[in-house]
Amino acid sequence: MPVVKSYNKDFFKTWSSDMAYILGFLYADGSIVETKRGTHFVALYIADEDILLAMRVCFGSDHKISKRSAATGSVYRIQIGSSEWFDDLGRLGLLPNKTKRMLVPVVPKKFFGDFIRGYFDGDGNVWSGFIHKDRRNPTLVLQVSFTSGSKDFLCSLRTDLQKHGVVGGGIYEPKKGNFARLIFSSTDALIIQKIMYNAEHKLFLKRKKAVFDKFIHNCGGSSTG
Repeated sequence: MPVVKSYNKDFFKTWSSDMAYILGFLYADGSIVETKRGTHFVALYIADEDILLAMRVCFGSDHKISKRSAATGSVYRIQIGSSEWFDDLGRLGLLPNKTKRMLVPVVPKKFFGDFIRGYFDGDGNVWSGFIHKDRRNPTLVLQVSFTSGSKDFLCSLRTDLQKHGVVGGGIYEPKKGNFARLIFSSTDALIIQKIMYNAEHKLFLKRKKAVFDKFIHNCGGSSTG
């Protein structure tokens, strides 16, 4: 007989900070699969095992976390067989082979920052450093980017972020590579930081948040909130 694993089958039925974060992460670095036998699986992949362990706690799951080798290094994965999750995620806009056809889902305003933080932790990047190093006073800058195989997703993401106070955002498509990147400079990057790290946030990658915190500290700015 197959081993039955426990998990919260209703996790994606009700919005919460944790649910929105994990949904965002699934949009970035997750997959849902329907097999030829009609079974359904949901999988999450990440190089940081600690955040995956935290997600598993949110799921109320005892599923195994496996470690695999990838071109970029070791990757951790959790896979959960669930027709309930498959159906619920489909209603939330997450589909099999999602890369080229996904858009930002309709997320309650209260949880929008959690969704963005989840996507950012899965397929986003933050960088801080000096530019104009040849000048007497180099400029310290902050840059935030989101990557996707769907340009339409990035366009809808930019539109939604602009509704929350972000002004700019440029989309870059490299000549080589089947992806696009949405990039924001310092002023907008700090607005995005405030959107993502709200008072309710629990799940987040420490190494990414640390870049924001260091930049704000070096600039004498306000706390992350």
